[in-house]
Amino acid sequence: MGVRLFLLFAIWAVWPVEAQGSFRNQLTFGGGWTHELNGYEPETAAVLEGSYGYRLRRHLQVEAGLVVGLQPAAELCSAHGCSQPHDRYYWVPFGLRVVAPLWRGRLEVSAGGGGVYEKYVVANTNQIPCCFYGVDGWGGYFVGGAAVPLDRGRHWWVGASPKWFLANPTEGQHDRWFVIPLEFSWRF
Repeated sequence: MGVRLFLLFAIWAVWPVEAQGSFRNQLTFGGGWTHELNGYEPETAAVLEGSYGYRLRRHLQVEAGLVVGLQPAAELCSAHGCSQPHDRYYWVPFGLRVVAPLWRGRLEVSAGGGGVYEKYVVANTNQIPCCFYGVDGWGGYFVGGAAVPLDRGRHWWVGASPKWFLANPTEGQHDRWFVIPLEFSWRF
């Protein structure tokens, strides 16, 4: 209820404001690190991401993207030897972000959230001693961020947008991942 109320208030608060200049589109690419927040032995992984955002209004952006966690599972060892699962997490976040330009547009801070589709894939299930299989499911995510322009025309930006993914791919399983990426954006 609290997230819905926040999003409704944010949309209501920025609705009369016009979009920022002519830069309504934003392509973002980045990479960083992710860490599982629950589990007996939390996993970590490198991440790559890409997203597209469209400014509906100056302070309101709708966005969607893809975040990929590369080989988060640790090496598994048994009496027959060790094997490394060739696994990936795919997250497809989609939602709204409220953007606040500060210092005459030299810094932007943002916060938002929405839904996320999560898919876990293991490529070499036949080579792993036990217990690894792919799952998928739905959930939500929260994001906060900050970015600064790299050029005077404010086409190129660098920043960070930490994300918190909450998904429930199977009954009884609750995935909680924290992602910290460094991002480069092009606005047009």
